[in-house]
Amino acid sequence: MIPHSKPLIDQEDMAAVSDVLASGNIAQGVKVNEFEQAVSQFVGTKFGVACSSGTSALHLALISIGVGSGDEVVMPSYVCSSPYFATLHAGAVPKLADINFLDFNISVESVREHLSEKTKAIIVPHMFGAATEIDELLALGVPIVEDCAQSLGAQYKGQQVGSFGAVSAFSFYATKMITTGEGGMILTNEPEFYNKLVEYRDYDKKSLSSTKYNYKMTDFQAALGLSQLKKLQHFIERRRQIAYAYNTSFSDCNIELPVDNPSKKSVYFRYVIKVSNRDWVQQEAKNSGLICQKPIYQSLHTYLGLLGYPNSDRATERSLSIPIYPSLTNDEIEKITQTLRRLLPQKHK
Repeated sequence: MIPHSKPLIDQEDMAAVSDVLASGNIAQGVKVNEFEQAVSQFVGTKFGVACSSGTSALHLALISIGVGSGDEVVMPSYVCSSPYFATLHAGAVPKLADINFLDFNISVESVREHLSEKTKAIIVPHMFGAATEIDELLALGVPIVEDCAQSLGAQYKGQQVGSFGAVSAFSFYATKMITTGEGGMILTNEPEFYNKLVEYRDYDKKSLSSTKYNYKMTDFQAALGLSQLKKLQHFIERRRQIAYAYNTSFSDCNIELPVDNPSKKSVYFRYVIKVSNRDWVQQEAKNSGLICQKPIYQSLHTYLGLLGYPNSDRATERSLSIPIYPSLTNDEIEKITQTLRRLLPQKHK
């Protein structure tokens, strides 16, 4: 069985973690600081604050820019529940916008329709590793929280995602671009936001003047992250090689392939196709030893009984995520393409 997602952990990663464990300094310490500096330098921001998960990163990001009770935060409906719950944790109200069906990213037009005087922030995920039209969103004049959980290393017009917004949030979950097992990070260029992030992350301070959280990362997690970061460019190139192989193999199939935009350098965290008989293809692929997944299980508006999100609905009904990760072998890639070519509808000649 070929799994849908899989981390790549090598001997260097294990040695890095073992060294920290042997040192006895396993809580938040020097390695966390090194990891924060390394990621912020890679993305091109001044400050980084490591934390326990991508969701805690979004929560800290929101409260660091002043989001609180009664405020509204706009986000896409076609996204995992993490931005939604992070907004609730901040005491704010999630407002859902539709997406662009072409690339699954948030629709600027729909965002405009959901802005109000209560809007305090817009959460902007770069979906499946491809950048959104971030400059159009910045022009709206509302603080942007970039959700880069799936997009470390992606670029928009030559600039790293995560360096555009007021703050940006990253995830280092097991199957993300790089992993620390669990973990996250917030990046920013603003000293004011950075100071708040550091204050809120750890309750072990002498002041009770504001609510604080235990959102710390450990040194052995950071050691794994540092080791993984050294290999990130290799991971990205391998993902792009696999995506190119898929593009070639599926070119005569009657499906919609991921959009290749010259201004956006995707890292192909996911390779998502759109196919009319998605559920049947997914089940038959599983029967053949290949796990494909719905990239988003269910759009947020459907949980809330809301209507008026046609592109999110179409994406939920037709999208299928195919395995793409650096440890896939060429033999596995061949099996994936052969299996899916047998199942996918062909273009009429």
